[in-house]
Amino acid sequence: MGHPKVLAIDCGTQSVRCLLIDPETGAHEVVASEKLALKVKGPQQIEIDPLELVASTVRVLRAAAARCEEPPLCIGITNMRESAVAWSRETGLPVHDGIMWMSQQSQNIVARWDDEGLAPLIRERTGLTNHTFFFGSKVAWLLNERPDLAAMAAAGKLAVGTIDSWLLYSLSAGAVHATDVSNASRYQLLNLKSLDWDEDLSTALGIPHAALPEIRGTSAQFGFTDAGLTGVRIPITGMIGDQQASLLGHGCERTGETKATFGTSCVVSTNLGAAPSTAEGLVTSVAWSAPGTEAVYEMEGSAFHCGYTMSWLSRVLSIPAESEAPPARSELPADQRVYLVPSFTELGAPGWPKGSGAILSGLVMDSGPPDIIRAGIESMAFEAYDLVQAMPDLASTAALSVDGGGAGNNYLCQLLADLAQKTIVRPPSRELTALGAACVALRTLGKDLPAGTAAVGQPDYFHPSEQQSYALDGFRHWKELIIRNLY
Repeated sequence: MGHPKVLAIDCGTQSVRCLLIDPETGAHEVVASEKLALKVKGPQQIEIDPLELVASTVRVLRAAAARCEEPPLCIGITNMRESAVAWSRETGLPVHDGIMWMSQQSQNIVARWDDEGLAPLIRERTGLTNHTFFFGSKVAWLLNERPDLAAMAAAGKLAVGTIDSWLLYSLSAGAVHATDVSNASRYQLLNLKSLDWDEDLSTALGIPHAALPEIRGTSAQFGFTDAGLTGVRIPITGMIGDQQASLLGHGCERTGETKATFGTSCVVSTNLGAAPSTAEGLVTSVAWSAPGTEAVYEMEGSAFHCGYTMSWLSRVLSIPAESEAPPARSELPADQRVYLVPSFTELGAPGWPKGSGAILSGLVMDSGPPDIIRAGIESMAFEAYDLVQAMPDLASTAALSVDGGGAGNNYLCQLLADLAQKTIVRPPSRELTALGAACVALRTLGKDLPAGTAAVGQPDYFHPSEQQSYALDGFRHWKELIIRNLY
């Protein structure tokens, strides 16, 4: 007989997966995965069916539980953040499709809050900015568009939450409406000092406190799955936002340690320790909190569609999504190269330019797919470097850890090493986000994964080469394109 395993649900933008993790050895594998279908209702309105999301999650969870010789020890949930779901407390059913994190239909709400002078208050209290990216403006938009839902919220009959909260509610058959503090810190409503909902902001933003979930630590007893849904009753003991989970999975538990994740977006995060701070163009959130310990904070920047770039290139040029750039580096001067700015809906941090629409620049008569592939991969490295440059106090760190699908590209990693003049470390495990979820779940039980779980095997190292001038010249030209076209 073996020993009980940990299940990690990893609900991302494009898929939901369940991993089986051995808490004794750290061995882990993806047991089941399902793609998620997004509803593109317009150029700025991207949503998801909450019931389909739950159905997919239940299927992958049941498949993983069926692989266990004994009932699973616990479940950790990690999820795409900021996406908003609203449902009836009376029926337990969604009242609207879930609004995805990249959706921008709340621009009118953001503009109104700017006019009302709320942006400084949001920044001061929450560490976030007044932007469509975050949860609060999405819910405010929904309540503004649907007076019937606003009335339900005021009467305490409406529940709202991020994806973690909706999954917890659904998996527990409606028993628990809660979120964890890492996801709560993306609501535009969490006071970073008190780690509770800010009453002033709740009133100012028009989101009734009664609609919000209870806040718990990332490591906490969240309840149990309903055996009728999942086949067996399993304790849910950890929930954490995907980027915070990745930071933990990388082992960035000391102040100043930093990682870059190349997922659908590129997110660079650094551990701030027990004291939150701010930097221009970046946001501050709660990283995690374990029982009996102080909360740990993180600073991060997110460049939208960074990883989506390769999916787009794959579709448009019919190339494998994992394509490397052509091995030979161009000797052309910066102003004669092909460049891609992947602002498909919006570029994101650190500059937050308002313009949208991707830019493909520099095509000439003999340009071909290799030039466009190189431009796409280089844009991903440029976005990551832009975020690294905006991070305070990173000059003294010698290495930067990377993960996500895009990090498997050697050309990208080498270019980032040349740009940042830092060693890029790529851990052998590609499941760092799920490992972070397993960590917070186990810590509730007084356990932890073995040290170095993510580094089992041989990491890849990319050291700065003599190509820094090539890299920096390209980056400067790429930035000029953004300034000329998106501001």
